[in-house]
Amino acid sequence: MLALVCALFSLRADFRQTFWTQSYLPNVLQQSARNIVLAVGMSFVILTAGIDLSVGSVLALSGVSLAMALYGTLPGWMAFVVALPGAALIAWLVAPRLRALPSRTRTSILISVFLLAEGVGGFAAAKGLAGGVKVEGAILVALLVGVACGLVNGGIVSVGRVPSFVMTLGMMSAARGLTLYATDGSSVPARVPRFLALGQGTPLLLITFAVVVAGALLLTRTRAGRYILAIGGNEQASRLTGVNVAGYKTLAYMLSGLAAGIGAVLVTAKFGVADTNAGTGAELDAIAAVVIGGTSLSGGQGSIIGALVGALTITVIQAGLVLVGIKDTLQPVILGGVIVLTVFVDQVRRKL
Repeated sequence: MLALVCALFSLRADFRQTFWTQSYLPNVLQQSARNIVLAVGMSFVILTAGIDLSVGSVLALSGVSLAMALYGTLPGWMAFVVALPGAALIAWLVAPRLRALPSRTRTSILISVFLLAEGVGGFAAAKGLAGGVKVEGAILVALLVGVACGLVNGGIVSVGRVPSFVMTLGMMSAARGLTLYATDGSSVPARVPRFLALGQGTPLLLITFAVVVAGALLLTRTRAGRYILAIGGNEQASRLTGVNVAGYKTLAYMLSGLAAGIGAVLVTAKFGVADTNAGTGAELDAIAAVVIGGTSLSGGQGSIIGALVGALTITVIQAGLVLVGIKDTLQPVILGGVIVLTVFVDQVRRKL
């Protein structure tokens, strides 16, 4: 698909003279960076036959959390969001030691452990972040906020059996609302030179492709990746063979949230400001990249490299339409047609 798009656009001289130049091609990669990262995380969710509509809003929330943590203005309630993944990890580590107990007793103890860990961790995080933190600490805050949102999404989808479309649609609204509430609707500056360097040039590309490599290795070389593929292929069969379906589905959403946190780091560093409107529509671009890259919306089939190629294809289409003089109002129509055609071809291929 990527080769075909490049070939078709290259029939136009104005495209060839601008696109295939040493100065323009690196811009394509940099413009794709955010979507590549989000598409990697989205791939894990779609491979389980789910969907995550909240990544754009989670990106915005993670971005303002990062910027506010840099200057020590992070709201106290946000510290408890930061502490959520740690509390869940502690409860998960304690769970195997309680297997001999009755189910109701075990559940009560785990809830108590989680709430205690969340309370202690939240107060500790609030105290530690009160005076501002270094760049590394602020980046960690953004990643933890992303993971926390993914954890909530995954937990309610897998344990509460709420459809992923409904749950992540709710998170999309909630995360955007919390972003506006935390900042009173204003953007937050993040102009720290050492941080700004991450949003451009070689550091930006290195982070992006490190995410791709890590995602590909996780999917193809680990038990978690194989189980995620199996769940998407046949969830009931996976459950009957002893796979912890709820746990691995939750992990998939946490990875999507983590990708949103990394995307927030890149976007905030690129512009030097955490915009409350950042990530608007990003979830649609990420889903489109995954689908164009060959991952089936029915789950169980796809790859991280495909998501990378899909994200690059979208950027090339957008750049090509501009270079050949297509009106801005028609560009979304053409891109939407490409996405629909890709899904149609995938459905036909699966039936054959």
